[in-house]
Amino acid sequence: MDIYERINALLEARGMTRRDLCTAAGLSYSTMSSLFQRRSKNMRLETIRAIARALGVTADELVLGRDPRFETIAEPEGPIYNAGFEQAEIDKILAVLSKRGRTIVLAKAYEQLEREQAERRSGRPSNPSEQE
Repeated sequence: MDIYERINALLEARGMTRRDLCTAAGLSYSTMSSLFQRRSKNMRLETIRAIARALGVTADELVLGRDPRFETIAEPEGPIYNAGFEQAEIDKILAVLSKRGRTIVLAKAYEQLEREQAERRSGRPSNPSEQE
């Protein structure tokens, strides 16, 4: 799979079009179309970074084909889980939210972080049914 196939797969997974990608990456549609038509092997690094950022992946993942959705890691205090998939889902949601929506999500995330830190300090969860 080459970079163009990975871009197409990521677009499909996120429900985006190439035009959406151009808008999110700050690229002109003619530039994107030209790249895909020629399947250029010499895409500029700035272009790769802009596309990767717009798709919520790293430039390495875009170029080398590592799919973070299938990388599993061990969390220190819990079971093995698929962190890459969770991050991809978060990125997909954030990509379509308004600035206000992203701010609300961030505020809720900080609230959750504070709750979990308080639980760790106290040594017990505030609601045992919420444990994973």
